[in-house]
Amino acid sequence: MPGDPLASPLSLLENGILMENEMRYLGSPTTTVPKLSKNLKLEDQEGLSEESVEFSLEDQDTKGLSLKTMVSLCGINAIQMEEEEPDQGHLIGDFSKVCVLPKVSGKHQDLKYIHSGTVAALPSVKFQGLIEKFYNIDCHYPYEYLGGHILGALNLYSQKELHEFFLKKPTVPLDIQKRIIIVFLCEFSSERGPRMCRSLREKDRALNQYPALYYPELYILKGGYRDFFPEYTELCEPQSYCPMHHQDHQVELLRWRSKSKAQEGEWQLLEQIALLVKKDVNPQ
Repeated sequence: MPGDPLASPLSLLENGILMENEMRYLGSPTTTVPKLSKNLKLEDQEGLSEESVEFSLEDQDTKGLSLKTMVSLCGINAIQMEEEEPDQGHLIGDFSKVCVLPKVSGKHQDLKYIHSGTVAALPSVKFQGLIEKFYNIDCHYPYEYLGGHILGALNLYSQKELHEFFLKKPTVPLDIQKRIIIVFLCEFSSERGPRMCRSLREKDRALNQYPALYYPELYILKGGYRDFFPEYTELCEPQSYCPMHHQDHQVELLRWRSKSKAQEGEWQLLEQIALLVKKDVNPQ
């Protein structure tokens, strides 16, 4: 619906453009899909990058992407690549398909950012055919989280908690056609959110044979809770915002920072010990 900031990505999905882009980007031999106009205009696409909805097969000819096998042409494509493509920004972490959510530019080039409007739209029934389950991971310290967070967000502020929650018993979609989505955020989504996102990806990689992943589709909420709250206050609980450096929580800030650093140090030490034990048991 024109004027509705949430309608744009959903309408793209409903019109099959996601499937078309995926086939085009991954080099599908299908030739019956009409080529998207280079002058395609989308109404009210605030925060929606054009690069997430337009791909050119001709562009890929110059990037050295060689496809050995194409399996399935309906929404989810599994491919084997002889060599990795230099720019895989449109693909999820295991390179099997195109990102389901529209991306925007962000501070860290190696991470995928999405707009507040996209996060607000995730609970929509229109996404149920595409996403089986999504998680908003709030990396705030507990006092920040209690001072205001997105409805349903999980407060995981340490890497140990994060790894145990997602990797002790990985979540697997019951429907292979659907996605498991994880969105990370903190106050500004500048440091803590990206750090936790990278930590999960690195641990996930270590547990799987490359390029397989338990959670290939990770995102960062651009602007964090600071930008989300004023725009979607009704989707927050309580409907308030507690900055990390709030003057009433200076003692708590120091306490949680110290505790977090201690936990991370202990967790890293245990991982190093486990790695050494594994090498002793399975010498090269």
